[in-house]
Amino acid sequence: MRSRRHLLHFRESVHCDRIPVQAKKVVTVATSPLTPRRLVAGAGAVVLAISLAACSASDPSSDDSDASTLSGEIRVGMIASLAPQFERYAEEFEADFPDIDVTVEAVAESPADYIQQLATLNLSDSVPDVLFNTGGLNQTLDANGLLWDMSEWLDEGRSGLDAASFAPNFLGLFQGDDGRTTGLPVSADSGVVTYNIAQFEEYGVPLPTEDWTYEEMYDAARQITEGSGGDVYGIVTPLAVAETPFQWYPVLRAYGSEMYDADADEFVFADAAGIEAWTTLLEPYTEEFGVPYSALANDPGKNLFPSEQAAMEVSSTARIAALREQMQSDWDVAPMPLIDGVRTTGGGAYSLSLSEKSDKKDVAWEFLAWFYSVEGGFEVAKDDGIIPATTDGIENGTWQQDPPPVPASFVPTVQTSIEDAILQKPYPADVAPEVLPALQEAIQKVMLRDVAIDVAFTEAQDSLNALLR
Repeated sequence: MRSRRHLLHFRESVHCDRIPVQAKKVVTVATSPLTPRRLVAGAGAVVLAISLAACSASDPSSDDSDASTLSGEIRVGMIASLAPQFERYAEEFEADFPDIDVTVEAVAESPADYIQQLATLNLSDSVPDVLFNTGGLNQTLDANGLLWDMSEWLDEGRSGLDAASFAPNFLGLFQGDDGRTTGLPVSADSGVVTYNIAQFEEYGVPLPTEDWTYEEMYDAARQITEGSGGDVYGIVTPLAVAETPFQWYPVLRAYGSEMYDADADEFVFADAAGIEAWTTLLEPYTEEFGVPYSALANDPGKNLFPSEQAAMEVSSTARIAALREQMQSDWDVAPMPLIDGVRTTGGGAYSLSLSEKSDKKDVAWEFLAWFYSVEGGFEVAKDDGIIPATTDGIENGTWQQDPPPVPASFVPTVQTSIEDAILQKPYPADVAPEVLPALQEAIQKVMLRDVAIDVAFTEAQDSLNALLR
């Protein structure tokens, strides 16, 4: 078996040797000097423009290859924090399928950077065969032709993989109204609060409880910030730059607001309840007991909690495995706190998707079939904090048995979080790429230009509604 390495960027060469030179087509794509933010906003128009040139994938629907005869190499694009896990999964898969090589390539963590990266790869026909995807990214990636519809193979139960085994609410994140299924959820992820026990004890702050409130979480953050003289931030500000909706969307819902009203076909997040929610989310910035906006605007802050510069972080359960490797001090997890009796737990899933351009879909499908099986990938992943997004996996999965000693409260916290998880509703596909940039601009107005919260978010809401008209 050949050695494998992490690739910090994708190969830019184009492999089209099977196609005669005279058969190649040239597609000219207009470009402009877009910033990363505008790359997200303009994804539907320019950034993810799809080339249908000579390297486009052949239709695999007629390929009924026996899995035992398959061979070749596939590439899996995975965010850097999860790449080490998928390296291990790849090695286990190769042990069962010695004629298939799997290369794991690390991709950008930030949604904006990831979309920009895929745009570049797409233009050079070097998109990986298997793609990292999320509920928030799915519409944008699919609308721009990057994702392959899995429905036919799922319907026929190819290699034992079918849609019926997945929890409907999590699979629904990757299903469109047109019946397309463009991703299979890996983990039933939910929001939790990770906290540094040693720092809580050092500054005399009570440890979180199962029924603590948002106000109590913020009070703990204030006490730690003040008690440390500012040497330790009480919390990595949950809103950050709004790139991860699972952190802020449930707060909006807890206050009685919503992002988008499908019946009225309009965005409504700047109503009175919404402004109250955004005010609460911005509080660690405005009252200076959380990591400041200047520190998170250019960095997601993923190192602040493990490096003990922050005592708390709102995290996804998918991040727990990485923290087990990084944390040095005693730490644990708690459920997301309550607002007016409503648990502010976000829910979602990252998925594995197949690239529309891949010419190795049959081989990549075998990797998926192995990965989602109880005896295959889910067995290997049980110690990584992965809660399978299948009905049986959530209720009876081996992740509940003999859990790793750290964090000690992982199993009961996750059981609470999954039960209470609030999954975000989709936006219209043509406007979806504009939502996060609009919210990010509103935060910038508040933090950098002293614009009132209600004014900034009303302007964001109005700008999005204008796009619906």
